[in-house]
Amino acid sequence: MSGKSERAVDHPVTREVFLPDEPAMMEFAANLAVDLVRGDVLALFGDLGAGKTTLARGLLRGLGWSGAVPSPTFTIVQHYDTPRLSVAHFDLYRLSDPAELSELALEEAWHAGAVLIEW
Repeated sequence: MSGKSERAVDHPVTREVFLPDEPAMMEFAANLAVDLVRGDVLALFGDLGAGKTTLARGLLRGLGWSGAVPSPTFTIVQHYDTPRLSVAHFDLYRLSDPAELSELALEEAWHAGAVLIEW
């Protein structure tokens, strides 16, 4: 590594956390943002309305993003250049074929910054 704040992970880290309300989720996400580095992938899955986009919004706020954070449900991907890190926020729910990922430049986004993936 070249002095950057990147870290190597040999295996995925899974964490399940109960967050009782939106303020708790936003606080958790902002705290999580402190440790986010280029190459990180956060997989957010849950039922419709579970708070996946809210968590993404809190994470982006924690990275210093002050603009809008819409759900990527219809655009499929939203890109954010935060003061500290580029973040690509994907919603893969509507994809029907894994080959579509190459059209979305998922791998490029992963190499350029952090990636949030909802489904």
